[in-house]
Amino acid sequence: MFAKHAAAAIKRTQPSTLRRFTKAHHPAAAVINAHPADSSLSSVAWTNPDPGSEFTVSSKSGFLPRRDPLHVLPSYFEKLDEILHEMPILKSDGTLGLLHTGQLGARVERELPQYDVEFVFDKRILAALYRDYSMLASAYLLEPCDIQFRLTRNYGLGRRMLPSNIAVPLQTVAHRLNQKPCLEHSTFTFYNYQRKDHDMPISLNNIEPIRKFSGCDKEHNFVVGHVAAARHTDKVIDASLGILEAAQNNKRDEFNAALRKYSTAMGLVNEILAQTLQGCGDYASFRTFLNGSKAQSMFNRGVLFERNSDTEAHNYLGVGQSSSPIASLGTHLFQLSQLSPRGSLPCNDGVDLLRAPNVRSFLEHVDQQARSLGVQSYALRSSESSAEYVLALGQVLTYRYRQWANLRDSVPVQSARDNAAFHAYLDVQTSHVRDIAKLVSRTHASMDGESLGQSVRTRAESVAHHAEMVHRSLGRILNDAESAPLPVSMIAY
Repeated sequence: MFAKHAAAAIKRTQPSTLRRFTKAHHPAAAVINAHPADSSLSSVAWTNPDPGSEFTVSSKSGFLPRRDPLHVLPSYFEKLDEILHEMPILKSDGTLGLLHTGQLGARVERELPQYDVEFVFDKRILAALYRDYSMLASAYLLEPCDIQFRLTRNYGLGRRMLPSNIAVPLQTVAHRLNQKPCLEHSTFTFYNYQRKDHDMPISLNNIEPIRKFSGCDKEHNFVVGHVAAARHTDKVIDASLGILEAAQNNKRDEFNAALRKYSTAMGLVNEILAQTLQGCGDYASFRTFLNGSKAQSMFNRGVLFERNSDTEAHNYLGVGQSSSPIASLGTHLFQLSQLSPRGSLPCNDGVDLLRAPNVRSFLEHVDQQARSLGVQSYALRSSESSAEYVLALGQVLTYRYRQWANLRDSVPVQSARDNAAFHAYLDVQTSHVRDIAKLVSRTHASMDGESLGQSVRTRAESVAHHAEMVHRSLGRILNDAESAPLPVSMIAY
């Protein structure tokens, strides 16, 4: 019945907007939305399996969407847009929003219609709806935890049931995009920006978040920083494919050059994140809403979706810098997953399964190629390659350490009991970072430094020294959770 009313409403009030998104009028029927496989990825045989998706991996747009995200929903979704605008703790106009007063849940249950999204096939609108519904789902489920955290610095329990007016459209949209019905890193960051000046390129000063949880400066910087940094992932991807191709063809000079390109590109990524993610600040004010429902005390039995034929509880990972595809790419490319079978990895914990199909396929491809070619062992068979490998790992280490440092500072340490639990948590969270640091030290120690040029040898020594500092610093924190972590600026190269 609702679908009939919705269709009638669309026909009456939205003739120039939503009618063209129905299946009969959808541009895909005329192949207007077809996006040819990106020939720029010819270094290694791989093409985007879903070329019409908003997220296509390429050496043109990198991990960013091929078009700027849709920041205004069609007017049919007016109430959804209104609630999302009212949602942040601190709204854009400086007034307090629904999450500050704890009224979001009641507002959703009372006013949000169960929109019929079955007629929506346009990929750009689907991506926007996926962003909006997944963020609203996180806010609804974790609203009680945020309130509890602000009062006691403990999370308590989240809501266990996601109401049908969020759950049903979220599942429909997620299924159509071949993704999971949960908040994913690229959705919160890479598909959550708008340009202030559409004629100017993406930069820190020219973009702002579309949707927010807290509305604080730190959340703004988190989103804007990751988007601006991702502008350089075109070079990271191009260099990664160059590394694989050179190893495949046994071209040592090209392999070393590709490693240098990777280090340079990741250096640009880390430089932007260094500007935007300095210190913890009010990171904790929105960090609550990035928690997932998997292995979390807030959801000890998972989350149920109302009016879902599948009665199983849903358990999904949350969002963090380590869940960025940039982190996963470095882990796969340099075969780092074998270092920490028990640690917190940006891929082996299942986070790659939550990504958009093209991103997921690309990372699987890199992982398979790197394993097949033995990228790590190929790098270690030459002193010059070993040095360039150390420099590349230094950038990966900087990226991963920054994520951990922000997370560590956002979690309070309160009592001896908390310290014990926090110690175990830190041990798992830092194991991968510590193992990368040890790999850097081992690789540097095994190099024939005398055969290298002065510049490369000096830089490799510097990276190895910083890696040793990281390892000692994390070891000290594991012995004393209240110890101050090593400033990220001290390991940025």
